[in-house]
Amino acid sequence: MIITKIIAAALVLLMASASINASQVPTVPAKDYEAISLFGAKLVPAAPDPAAVERCEKAKADFARNPSEENTVWLGRRLAYIGRYREAIAVFSEGLTRFPNSYRLLRHRGHRYLSIRQFVKAAADFERAALLVRSVPLEVEADGVPNRTGTPVSNTQFNIFYHLGLAYCLMGDWAKAEAAYRECLTWSKNDDSVVATTDWLCLTLRRAGKADAAAQVLSPITPKMKIIENAAYHNRLLMYKGLMTPDALIGPKQDESEAELRANGAIYHYGLAQRELWNGDKRAARARLEKIIEGPSWPAFAYIAAEADLARLILESPDLSAPASLLRAWTASWNLYNLDAVAELFTPGEDTTYFSSEKAGLIAGLNALVVHHRGFGFVPGGQARDSRLWLEDIRTWTDGPTARVTARWLFDRDAAAETPAQRGPVTFVLVRDTGTDAWRIAHAHFANDPPAK
Repeated sequence: MIITKIIAAALVLLMASASINASQVPTVPAKDYEAISLFGAKLVPAAPDPAAVERCEKAKADFARNPSEENTVWLGRRLAYIGRYREAIAVFSEGLTRFPNSYRLLRHRGHRYLSIRQFVKAAADFERAALLVRSVPLEVEADGVPNRTGTPVSNTQFNIFYHLGLAYCLMGDWAKAEAAYRECLTWSKNDDSVVATTDWLCLTLRRAGKADAAAQVLSPITPKMKIIENAAYHNRLLMYKGLMTPDALIGPKQDESEAELRANGAIYHYGLAQRELWNGDKRAARARLEKIIEGPSWPAFAYIAAEADLARLILESPDLSAPASLLRAWTASWNLYNLDAVAELFTPGEDTTYFSSEKAGLIAGLNALVVHHRGFGFVPGGQARDSRLWLEDIRTWTDGPTARVTARWLFDRDAAAETPAQRGPVTFVLVRDTGTDAWRIAHAHFANDPPAK
Protein backbone atom coordinates (compact mmCIF):
# COMPACT_ATOMS: atom_id res chain seq x y z
CA MET A 1 0.00 0.00 0.00
CA ILE A 2 2.79 2.42 0.95
CA ILE A 3 4.75 1.56 -2.21
CA THR A 4 1.63 2.15 -4.33
CA LYS A 5 1.13 5.59 -2.78
CA ILE A 6 4.77 6.49 -3.38
CA ILE A 7 4.54 5.45 -7.05
CA ALA A 8 1.31 7.41 -7.51
CA ALA A 9 2.84 10.50 -5.95
CA ALA A 10 5.91 10.19 -8.17
CA LEU A 11 3.71 9.99 -11.28
CA VAL A 12 1.81 13.14 -10.24
CA LEU A 13 5.06 15.01 -9.73
CA LEU A 14 6.44 13.77 -13.04
CA MET A 15 3.32 14.96 -14.89
CA ALA A 16 3.52 18.34 -13.15
CA SER A 17 7.16 18.68 -14.13
CA ALA A 18 6.43 17.91 -17.76
CA SER A 19 3.81 20.68 -17.93
CA ILE A 20 6.31 23.47 -17.23
CA ASN A 21 7.96 25.31 -20.09
CA ALA A 22 10.67 27.93 -20.42
CA SER A 23 8.20 30.82 -20.35
CA GLN A 24 7.32 29.82 -16.77
CA VAL A 25 10.78 30.41 -15.32
CA PRO A 26 9.93 32.44 -12.18
CA THR A 27 10.82 36.12 -11.98
CA VAL A 28 10.44 38.67 -9.20
CA PRO A 29 9.68 42.38 -9.33
CA ALA A 30 12.72 44.65 -9.49
CA LYS A 31 14.02 46.35 -6.36
CA ASP A 32 17.19 48.28 -5.74
CA TYR A 33 18.08 45.94 -2.85
CA GLU A 34 18.00 42.25 -2.01
CA ALA A 35 17.27 42.70 1.68
CA ILE A 36 16.97 45.23 4.50
CA SER A 37 19.19 44.78 7.54
CA LEU A 38 17.95 44.84 11.12
CA PHE A 39 19.28 48.41 11.25
CA GLY A 40 17.42 49.49 8.13
CA ALA A 41 20.33 49.38 5.67
CA LYS A 42 19.70 48.37 2.07
CA LEU A 43 21.74 45.29 1.24
CA VAL A 44 22.90 45.15 -2.37
CA PRO A 45 24.95 42.31 -3.91
CA ALA A 46 28.44 42.84 -5.24
CA ALA A 47 29.17 42.53 -8.94
CA PRO A 48 29.03 38.80 -9.77
CA ASP A 49 31.91 36.74 -11.07
CA PRO A 50 31.52 36.31 -14.87
CA ALA A 51 32.13 32.57 -14.59
CA ALA A 52 29.35 32.29 -12.02
CA VAL A 53 27.01 34.20 -14.34
CA GLU A 54 27.87 31.80 -17.15
CA ARG A 55 27.08 28.81 -14.91
CA CYS A 56 23.79 30.44 -13.98
CA GLU A 57 22.84 30.84 -17.64
CA LYS A 58 23.58 27.17 -18.21
CA ALA A 59 21.35 26.29 -15.24
CA LYS A 60 18.56 28.38 -16.81
CA ALA A 61 18.93 26.48 -20.06
CA ASP A 62 18.90 23.14 -18.24
CA PHE A 63 15.75 24.18 -16.38
CA ALA A 64 14.07 25.31 -19.60
CA ARG A 65 14.77 21.93 -21.21
CA ASN A 66 13.73 19.93 -18.16
CA PRO A 67 12.32 21.61 -15.04
CA SER A 68 13.04 18.60 -12.85
CA GLU A 69 13.52 18.88 -9.13
CA GLU A 70 17.30 18.69 -9.57
CA ASN A 71 17.38 21.38 -12.26
CA THR A 72 15.10 23.59 -10.17
CA VAL A 73 17.46 23.23 -7.21
CA TRP A 74 20.48 24.10 -9.35
CA LEU A 75 18.84 27.10 -10.99
CA GLY A 76 18.01 28.51 -7.57
CA ARG A 77 21.49 27.77 -6.26
CA ARG A 78 23.19 29.38 -9.26
CA LEU A 79 21.02 32.50 -8.96
CA ALA A 80 21.96 32.77 -5.28
CA TYR A 81 25.66 32.44 -6.09
CA ILE A 82 25.46 35.64 -8.17
CA GLY A 83 23.58 37.50 -5.42
CA ARG A 84 20.06 37.22 -6.81
CA TYR A 85 18.57 35.79 -3.64
CA ARG A 86 15.01 36.97 -4.21
CA GLU A 87 14.95 35.31 -7.63
CA ALA A 88 16.41 32.14 -6.14
CA ILE A 89 13.64 32.07 -3.54
CA ALA A 90 11.05 32.53 -6.31
CA VAL A 91 12.53 29.57 -8.21
CA PHE A 92 12.49 27.35 -5.12
CA SER A 93 8.95 28.47 -4.27
CA GLU A 94 7.70 27.71 -7.78
CA GLY A 95 9.42 24.35 -7.59
CA LEU A 96 7.62 23.56 -4.35
CA THR A 97 4.28 23.98 -6.10
CA ARG A 98 5.34 21.09 -8.36
CA PHE A 99 7.35 19.11 -5.81
CA PRO A 100 5.56 19.97 -2.55
CA ASN A 101 7.43 17.38 -0.49
CA SER A 102 10.90 18.27 -1.73
CA TYR A 103 13.12 18.55 1.32
CA ARG A 104 15.91 19.66 -1.04
CA LEU A 105 13.97 22.70 -2.27
CA LEU A 106 12.97 23.56 1.29
CA ARG A 107 16.60 23.24 2.46
CA HIS A 108 17.85 25.62 -0.23
CA ARG A 109 14.97 28.09 0.04
CA GLY A 110 15.47 28.23 3.80
CA HIS A 111 19.14 28.99 3.24
CA ARG A 112 18.28 31.99 1.07
CA TYR A 113 15.62 33.21 3.48
CA LEU A 114 18.52 33.43 5.96
CA SER A 115 20.48 35.50 3.42
CA ILE A 116 17.69 38.08 3.19
CA ARG A 117 17.08 38.13 6.98
CA GLN A 118 13.71 36.34 6.90
CA PHE A 119 14.55 34.09 9.82
CA VAL A 120 11.00 32.96 10.63
CA LYS A 121 10.36 31.70 7.10
CA ALA A 122 13.78 30.06 7.07
CA ALA A 123 13.10 28.15 10.29
CA ALA A 124 9.71 27.01 8.97
CA ASP A 125 11.32 25.63 5.80
CA PHE A 126 14.03 23.77 7.70
CA GLU A 127 11.54 22.39 10.23
CA ARG A 128 9.42 20.98 7.42
CA ALA A 129 12.50 19.65 5.59
CA ALA A 130 13.64 17.96 8.81
CA LEU A 131 10.36 16.06 9.02
CA LEU A 132 10.46 15.03 5.36
CA VAL A 133 14.06 13.80 5.47
CA ARG A 134 13.68 11.65 8.59
CA SER A 135 13.34 8.35 6.72
CA VAL A 136 15.80 9.21 3.93
CA PRO A 137 19.23 7.50 3.93
CA LEU A 138 22.27 9.77 4.12
CA GLU A 139 22.43 11.82 0.93
CA VAL A 140 25.69 13.49 -0.10
CA GLU A 141 25.07 17.03 -1.34
CA ALA A 142 27.06 18.25 -4.33
CA ASP A 143 29.04 21.47 -3.83
CA GLY A 144 28.17 24.53 -5.87
CA VAL A 145 31.79 25.60 -5.62
CA PRO A 146 33.91 22.44 -5.27
CA ASN A 147 36.66 22.40 -2.65
CA ARG A 148 40.32 21.79 -3.47
CA THR A 149 39.85 18.01 -3.42
CA GLY A 150 36.66 18.00 -5.47
CA THR A 151 35.03 15.87 -2.76
CA PRO A 152 31.83 17.12 -1.07
CA VAL A 153 32.12 17.09 2.72
CA SER A 154 28.47 17.68 3.62
CA ASN A 155 25.18 15.89 3.15
CA THR A 156 21.58 17.02 2.81
CA GLN A 157 20.61 15.95 6.32
CA PHE A 158 23.58 17.78 7.79
CA ASN A 159 22.71 20.94 5.89
CA ILE A 160 19.07 20.90 6.97
CA PHE A 161 19.86 20.66 10.69
CA TYR A 162 22.92 22.92 10.46
CA HIS A 163 20.92 25.74 8.90
CA LEU A 164 17.96 25.09 11.20
CA GLY A 165 20.26 25.60 14.17
CA LEU A 166 21.54 28.82 12.63
CA ALA A 167 17.99 30.10 12.08
CA TYR A 168 17.21 29.53 15.76
CA CYS A 169 20.47 31.24 16.78
CA LEU A 170 19.59 34.29 14.71
CA MET A 171 16.20 34.36 16.44
CA GLY A 172 17.85 34.05 19.85
CA ASP A 173 16.21 30.70 20.63
CA TRP A 174 19.17 28.92 22.18
CA ALA A 175 17.25 25.82 23.38
CA LYS A 176 15.95 24.99 19.90
CA ALA A 177 19.33 25.80 18.37
CA GLU A 178 21.03 23.34 20.72
CA ALA A 179 18.60 20.57 19.79
CA ALA A 180 19.13 21.21 16.07
CA TYR A 181 22.93 21.19 16.35
CA ARG A 182 22.96 18.03 18.45
CA GLU A 183 20.93 16.33 15.73
CA CYS A 184 23.31 17.82 13.17
CA LEU A 185 26.25 16.16 14.94
CA THR A 186 24.71 12.76 14.20
CA TRP A 187 24.95 13.62 10.48
CA SER A 188 28.48 15.07 10.72
CA LYS A 189 30.41 12.28 9.04
CA ASN A 190 33.86 13.84 8.63
CA ASP A 191 36.11 16.31 10.42
CA ASP A 192 34.93 19.25 8.33
CA SER A 193 31.31 18.66 9.31
CA VAL A 194 32.23 17.97 12.93
CA VAL A 195 34.09 21.26 13.37
CA ALA A 196 31.36 23.29 11.65
CA THR A 197 28.62 21.81 13.84
CA THR A 198 30.67 21.83 17.03
CA ASP A 199 31.57 25.48 16.54
CA TRP A 200 27.96 26.69 16.40
CA LEU A 201 26.88 24.27 19.12
CA CYS A 202 29.62 25.59 21.40
CA LEU A 203 28.55 29.18 20.71
CA THR A 204 24.93 28.25 21.37
CA LEU A 205 25.70 26.55 24.68
CA ARG A 206 27.79 29.47 25.88
CA ARG A 207 25.06 31.95 24.98
CA ALA A 208 22.60 29.76 26.93
CA GLY A 209 24.88 29.93 29.98
CA LYS A 210 25.95 26.27 29.71
CA ALA A 211 29.73 26.69 29.97
CA ASP A 212 30.36 23.12 31.20
CA ALA A 213 28.36 21.60 28.35
CA ALA A 214 30.24 23.82 25.88
CA ALA A 215 33.56 22.53 27.24
CA GLN A 216 32.36 18.95 26.81
CA VAL A 217 31.54 19.35 23.12
CA LEU A 218 35.03 20.77 22.56
CA SER A 219 36.76 17.62 23.89
CA PRO A 220 36.94 15.78 20.50
CA ILE A 221 38.53 18.80 18.79
CA THR A 222 42.27 18.42 18.18
CA PRO A 223 44.88 20.28 16.11
CA LYS A 224 45.45 17.19 13.93
CA MET A 225 41.97 16.87 12.47
CA LYS A 226 41.75 16.40 8.68
CA ILE A 227 40.20 19.65 7.49
CA ILE A 228 39.54 20.36 3.81
CA GLU A 229 37.36 23.48 3.76
CA ASN A 230 36.36 24.50 7.30
CA ALA A 231 39.76 25.60 8.59
CA ALA A 232 38.32 28.87 9.91
CA TYR A 233 35.88 27.02 12.19
CA HIS A 234 38.63 24.61 13.23
CA ASN A 235 40.90 27.52 14.18
CA ARG A 236 38.07 29.18 16.09
CA LEU A 237 37.50 25.99 18.10
CA LEU A 238 41.21 25.69 18.87
CA MET A 239 41.09 29.24 20.20
CA TYR A 240 38.08 28.37 22.40
CA LYS A 241 40.06 25.42 23.79
CA GLY A 242 43.03 27.64 24.56
CA LEU A 243 45.21 25.94 21.94
CA MET A 244 45.45 29.13 19.88
CA THR A 245 45.69 32.70 21.14
CA PRO A 246 43.24 35.38 19.97
CA ASP A 247 46.11 37.22 18.28
CA ALA A 248 47.13 34.05 16.42
CA LEU A 249 43.52 33.49 15.37
CA ILE A 250 43.29 36.79 13.50
CA GLY A 251 46.91 36.80 12.36
CA PRO A 252 48.76 35.09 9.46
CA LYS A 253 48.84 31.30 9.59
CA GLN A 254 51.14 28.84 7.87
CA ASP A 255 48.42 27.05 5.88
CA GLU A 256 46.20 30.06 5.20
CA SER A 257 46.74 32.38 2.25
CA GLU A 258 46.36 36.13 2.59
CA ALA A 259 43.14 35.96 0.56
CA GLU A 260 41.76 33.22 2.84
CA LEU A 261 42.68 35.23 5.92
CA ARG A 262 40.73 38.22 4.58
CA ALA A 263 37.78 36.00 3.67
CA ASN A 264 37.81 34.40 7.11
CA GLY A 265 38.15 37.69 8.97
CA ALA A 266 34.47 37.98 9.88
CA ILE A 267 34.44 34.39 11.16
CA TYR A 268 37.45 35.02 13.37
CA HIS A 269 36.25 38.34 14.72
CA TYR A 270 32.77 36.98 15.38
CA GLY A 271 34.35 34.23 17.47
CA LEU A 272 36.35 36.79 19.42
CA ALA A 273 33.20 38.86 19.98
CA GLN A 274 31.50 35.78 21.43
CA ARG A 275 34.47 35.20 23.70
CA GLU A 276 34.19 38.79 24.90
CA LEU A 277 30.49 38.27 25.61
CA TRP A 278 31.26 35.13 27.64
CA ASN A 279 33.76 37.16 29.66
CA GLY A 280 31.19 39.89 30.30
CA ASP A 281 32.87 42.54 28.16
CA LYS A 282 29.83 43.71 26.19
CA ARG A 283 31.46 46.99 25.21
CA ALA A 284 34.34 45.25 23.45
CA ALA A 285 31.94 42.76 21.85
CA ARG A 286 29.75 45.58 20.54
CA ALA A 287 32.73 47.38 19.05
CA ARG A 288 33.92 44.20 17.31
CA LEU A 289 30.44 43.38 15.98
CA GLU A 290 30.17 46.93 14.63
CA LYS A 291 33.42 46.40 12.73
CA ILE A 292 32.09 43.20 11.19
CA ILE A 293 28.93 44.82 9.84
CA GLU A 294 30.94 47.70 8.42
CA GLY A 295 32.40 45.15 5.99
CA PRO A 296 30.94 44.18 2.61
CA SER A 297 30.17 40.48 3.18
CA TRP A 298 26.56 40.88 4.28
CA PRO A 299 25.40 37.46 2.96
CA ALA A 300 27.97 35.60 5.12
CA PHE A 301 26.70 33.79 8.20
CA ALA A 302 29.21 35.49 10.50
CA TYR A 303 28.00 38.88 9.26
CA ILE A 304 24.31 37.97 9.69
CA ALA A 305 24.96 36.59 13.17
CA ALA A 306 26.95 39.71 14.08
CA GLU A 307 24.06 41.88 12.90
CA ALA A 308 21.51 39.94 14.97
CA ASP A 309 23.70 39.92 18.09
CA LEU A 310 24.52 43.61 17.76
CA ALA A 311 20.86 44.56 17.38
CA ARG A 312 20.01 42.70 20.58
CA LEU A 313 22.94 44.23 22.45
CA ILE A 314 22.04 47.74 21.31
CA LEU A 315 18.48 47.32 22.53
CA GLU A 316 19.74 46.04 25.89
CA SER A 317 21.59 49.34 26.37
CA PRO A 318 20.77 51.85 23.61
CA ASP A 319 23.25 54.56 22.65
CA LEU A 320 21.26 57.73 23.32
CA SER A 321 24.19 60.11 22.93
CA ALA A 322 23.05 61.54 19.57
CA PRO A 323 19.87 61.74 17.48
CA ALA A 324 21.35 59.40 14.84
CA SER A 325 22.19 56.62 17.31
CA LEU A 326 18.79 57.01 19.00
CA LEU A 327 16.97 56.55 15.68
CA ARG A 328 19.21 53.61 14.78
CA ALA A 329 18.13 51.89 18.00
CA TRP A 330 14.50 52.82 17.28
CA THR A 331 14.76 51.16 13.84
CA ALA A 332 16.22 48.01 15.41
CA SER A 333 13.41 47.99 17.97
CA TRP A 334 10.87 47.81 15.16
CA ASN A 335 12.73 45.06 13.34
CA LEU A 336 12.98 43.01 16.54
CA TYR A 337 9.52 44.01 17.85
CA ASN A 338 11.09 44.81 21.21
CA LEU A 339 8.56 46.30 23.63
CA ASP A 340 11.17 47.07 26.31
CA ALA A 341 12.83 49.53 23.96
CA VAL A 342 9.73 51.75 23.87
CA ALA A 343 10.32 52.78 27.49
CA GLU A 344 14.01 53.34 26.79
CA LEU A 345 13.69 55.37 23.59
CA PHE A 346 10.70 57.60 24.35
CA THR A 347 10.36 60.25 27.04
CA PRO A 348 8.76 58.93 30.23
CA GLY A 349 5.45 59.95 31.75
CA GLU A 350 2.56 61.71 30.08
CA ASP A 351 4.54 64.13 27.93
CA THR A 352 5.17 61.73 25.05
CA THR A 353 2.86 62.24 22.05
CA TYR A 354 2.48 60.12 18.97
CA PHE A 355 0.42 60.16 15.77
CA SER A 356 0.25 56.72 14.18
CA SER A 357 -0.29 55.99 10.51
CA GLU A 358 -2.61 53.17 11.60
CA LYS A 359 -4.80 54.81 14.24
CA ALA A 360 -6.75 58.06 14.24
CA GLY A 361 -6.16 60.58 16.98
CA LEU A 362 -3.38 61.44 19.38
CA ILE A 363 -1.68 58.76 21.47
CA ALA A 364 -0.63 60.57 24.66
CA GLY A 365 1.68 59.26 27.35
CA LEU A 366 4.22 56.46 27.49
CA ASN A 367 1.75 53.90 28.85
CA ALA A 368 -0.63 54.45 25.92
CA LEU A 369 2.31 54.21 23.52
CA VAL A 370 3.36 50.86 25.02
CA VAL A 371 -0.18 49.55 24.51
CA HIS A 372 -0.13 50.81 20.92
CA HIS A 373 3.11 48.97 20.15
CA ARG A 374 1.86 45.82 21.84
CA GLY A 375 -0.99 45.90 19.34
CA PHE A 376 1.57 45.66 16.52
CA GLY A 377 3.05 42.51 18.05
CA PHE A 378 5.82 44.03 20.18
CA VAL A 379 6.69 41.83 23.18
CA PRO A 380 9.13 42.14 26.11
CA GLY A 381 12.57 41.04 24.94
CA GLY A 382 11.47 41.19 21.31
CA GLN A 383 10.70 38.48 18.79
CA ALA A 384 11.83 37.56 15.29
CA ARG A 385 9.65 38.92 12.49
CA ASP A 386 10.27 38.90 8.75
CA SER A 387 8.91 42.40 8.05
CA ARG A 388 11.33 45.33 7.94
CA LEU A 389 10.96 49.04 8.70
CA TRP A 390 13.56 51.66 7.80
CA LEU A 391 14.08 55.39 7.29
CA GLU A 392 15.30 57.26 4.23
CA ASP A 393 16.00 60.93 3.42
CA ILE A 394 16.74 61.73 7.06
CA ARG A 395 17.26 65.42 7.86
CA THR A 396 18.05 66.67 11.35
CA TRP A 397 17.95 70.17 12.86
CA THR A 398 19.39 70.53 16.35
CA ASP A 399 18.81 73.54 18.60
CA GLY A 400 20.32 73.10 22.04
CA PRO A 401 18.43 70.40 23.96
CA THR A 402 15.90 69.78 21.18
CA ALA A 403 16.10 68.34 17.67
CA ARG A 404 13.66 67.99 14.81
CA VAL A 405 14.03 65.10 12.39
CA THR A 406 12.16 64.56 9.15
CA ALA A 407 12.38 61.37 7.10
CA ARG A 408 10.49 58.94 4.98
CA TRP A 409 9.52 55.66 6.64
CA LEU A 410 9.15 52.45 4.64
CA PHE A 411 7.72 49.13 5.74
CA ASP A 412 8.41 45.93 3.79
CA ARG A 413 6.22 42.96 4.74
CA ASP A 414 7.63 40.71 2.02
CA ALA A 415 11.01 40.96 0.34
CA ALA A 416 9.55 39.37 -2.79
CA ALA A 417 7.00 42.18 -3.28
CA GLU A 418 7.64 44.82 -5.90
CA THR A 419 7.59 47.76 -3.50
CA PRO A 420 7.39 48.19 0.27
CA ALA A 421 3.88 47.62 1.58
CA GLN A 422 3.69 51.07 3.15
CA ARG A 423 5.60 54.31 3.08
CA GLY A 424 5.15 57.92 4.02
CA PRO A 425 6.58 60.95 5.80
CA VAL A 426 7.49 61.04 9.48
CA THR A 427 8.57 63.79 11.85
CA PHE A 428 10.30 63.22 15.19
CA VAL A 429 10.85 65.73 17.96
CA LEU A 430 13.75 64.72 20.17
CA VAL A 431 14.76 66.14 23.53
CA ARG A 432 18.04 65.85 25.41
CA ASP A 433 18.19 65.41 29.15
CA THR A 434 20.67 68.08 30.22
CA GLY A 435 21.66 66.00 33.24
CA THR A 436 22.53 62.79 31.39
CA ASP A 437 22.92 64.07 27.80
CA ALA A 438 20.59 61.25 26.70
CA TRP A 439 18.33 61.96 23.73
CA ARG A 440 14.81 60.53 23.60
CA ILE A 441 11.78 60.77 21.35
CA ALA A 442 9.19 63.21 22.71
CA HIS A 443 6.90 63.24 19.70
CA ALA A 444 6.48 61.27 16.46
CA HIS A 445 4.03 61.84 13.64
CA PHE A 446 3.61 59.21 10.92
CA ALA A 447 1.54 59.53 7.76
CA ASN A 448 0.89 57.32 4.74
CA ASP A 449 1.58 58.35 1.16
CA PRO A 450 -1.61 58.73 -0.90
CA PRO A 451 -2.56 55.60 -2.89
CA ALA A 452 -0.96 55.44 -6.32
CA LYS A 453 -3.36 56.41 -9.13
